[in-house]
Amino acid sequence: MGEVSSWSQIDWHFIAGGLGLFLFGVKLMGDSLTKFAGTKIRDYIEKYTSNPLMAVLVGIVMTGLIQSSSAATVIAISLVRSGLMGMSQAIAIILGANIGTTVTSILIGFQLDYLAYFILLIGVFLALMASKKKTIYLGEIIIGFGLLFIGLNTMGDALKELQYIPGFSDMVVRLSRQPILAALIGAVVTGVIQSSSAIVGIVQTLYATDSITLVAALGLVFGANIGTTVTAALASVGGSLAARRTSLFHFLFNVSVSVFFLALIGPYERFVLYVAEKFHINDMMTIAVAHFSFNFVGMLIFLPLIPKCVLLLKKLMPGRDDLSLELGKIQLDEAMVKTFPAGALSQAKAAIFQVSDIVLEAIQDSKQYLLTKDKKYFHEVNQLEDMVNSLDTKIESYLLKISKQSLSEELADEYSASLQVQKNFERIGDLVQNLVEYFEMIYDSGEEFQKEAMEELTSIYELLIHMYVNGVDVYKGGDRHLYEVMKEDENNLNYLEYELRASHFRRMTSQHEEATVTTSLFVDILGTLERIGDHAFNIARLTFDPIKTHGEKSLVAEDVRRATAG
Repeated sequence: MGEVSSWSQIDWHFIAGGLGLFLFGVKLMGDSLTKFAGTKIRDYIEKYTSNPLMAVLVGIVMTGLIQSSSAATVIAISLVRSGLMGMSQAIAIILGANIGTTVTSILIGFQLDYLAYFILLIGVFLALMASKKKTIYLGEIIIGFGLLFIGLNTMGDALKELQYIPGFSDMVVRLSRQPILAALIGAVVTGVIQSSSAIVGIVQTLYATDSITLVAALGLVFGANIGTTVTAALASVGGSLAARRTSLFHFLFNVSVSVFFLALIGPYERFVLYVAEKFHINDMMTIAVAHFSFNFVGMLIFLPLIPKCVLLLKKLMPGRDDLSLELGKIQLDEAMVKTFPAGALSQAKAAIFQVSDIVLEAIQDSKQYLLTKDKKYFHEVNQLEDMVNSLDTKIESYLLKISKQSLSEELADEYSASLQVQKNFERIGDLVQNLVEYFEMIYDSGEEFQKEAMEELTSIYELLIHMYVNGVDVYKGGDRHLYEVMKEDENNLNYLEYELRASHFRRMTSQHEEATVTTSLFVDILGTLERIGDHAFNIARLTFDPIKTHGEKSLVAEDVRRATAG
C-alpha cells in the first residue's frame, strides 16, 4: 500500500470490516464465555458480593467473561432495580468491572496477529466437530478470540495510513496539547458505538504505528471510559431510585477519575513510559498497562469510600429507595435476557417470589372475609388477583424470551421449573378468587356458616396457609427436609378434606337440613381449598423435579378431573 494524500484514498472498507470483525469477535467471545460459565457468574454475584473486596473481584471476573464493562454495569443496575442487590454491592461491582474491561486491551497487547488465523481455524474445528455444548462454547470462545485479532489486523494498515493525510498530524499535535479535547472525542465515539474495548483497541493500533502520541492516546482512553457510562445511564431510565443512583455513581466515578488523571497527565505519561522501558513491553501493551493502571488506581481510591459515596448519592438524589419493594413493582430487565440469561432468570425468580407474597396476602384476605364478612377483603382479593394476572403475563413473556436464548441444560431446567411454579401461583390466585366468590354468594343470600362448619373451615385454612408458606420456603431455599415434611402435610390435608366432607354430609343427614346455598357450596369450598394445597405442594416438588412434575396440559387435565369429581 502506497502513501495516501487524501481522506478518500484511505481504505475505509478495511477499517469498517476490521471494526466489524473486532466487535463481533468481542461479542462472540463474551457470549460464549457466559454460556460456558453457566450459572457460576450468577452464583458468584449472589454469594460473594456482601464483602466489598469480593464484589470488586466478582466485577472483574464478570466483565472478563462478558467482555463488556457496560454489560456488567447494566447487570449490576438491573439487580439493584429488581431489589436483588444493594447499592453498595453494585458500586463495588462497578469498580471491578472497570478493571475487568482492561482484559481485552491486555489480550491485544500480546500481538498475536500471525497466530490469530490458526486460532480461528482451531475454534471453527471445535465448534463444528463437537457434540457437547460446552465444547461448542469453547470453540466459539476461541473463534471470537481469533476474530478480535484479525479485525485489528485488518484495520491496522488502513489506520496506519492516517498519519500521511494532510492535517492529521496537526490534529494529533492539537490533541497532544489539549488532552481534554482527546477525552471528549473518545467519550463521544465510545458513546456512539457502545464499546470502549473497540476504541481502546483502535488507540493501541494507532499508537503502535506511531500515528498518535502517547498523550493523545491517554486522552482518548480516558474519554472511552467516560463514554461507556451511556449504556448504564440508559439502563437506569424508568428504574428504581437505587438504580438511578447506581448509574449516577458509574458516571461520576469514571468522570472524576478521568479528570484526576487528565490533571496529572504529564507525570502519568512519564510513569507509563518508565514501566514500558523497565519491562520492555511493546507499544500496544503500553496502552493496555496505562488502561489497567488508570482503572486500578481509581478502584483503590474509591473502594474505602463506598459508604460515603452511598450517602453522597442519597443527598444528590433524595427520596425513598423502597420502590422496588412495593407490591407488584418488580422490574424485569429486557437487556439482561441476551447479555446474561442466568441473571435474567434470577430476576424472573425474584418476580415469582413477589407473586408468592401477593398470593399469600390473597389467601389471608380470603380467610378474613370468611371470618368477618367484611366486603373490603372481597375487593382486596380481586385487586390482588388482577395484580397476579398482570405479573403472570409479564413473567411468562419474559421467561419465553429467555427460553429463546442458547441455555445450558442447568438453565433450561431452571427455566422449566420457574415457568411451572409461576403457573401454579397463578392457579392458586384463581382458586382464591373462587373462594371469595363462594363466600359472597353465601353472605349475599343472607345465610352464614354454622359454628361447627366455621371451625372446620378455619382448621383447614390454617393447615393450608402452613403448607403454602412451607412450599414457598422450599422453592426459595431448596430445603429437602422441609419438602419431606410437606409430603406429610399434603396427606394430612387430603385426609382432613375427606373427613370434613364426611362430617358435612353427616351433619346434613342428622339434622335433616334443607339444601341451602351454604350447604351446596360447602363441598365446593373444601375441594377448592384442597386444590390450593395441591398446587402449594407442586411448588415444592418442582424445586427438586422440574421435568417429571405436571406440565401445563397435565395441570389443566387435573383441574378438569377435580371439577368433575367434585
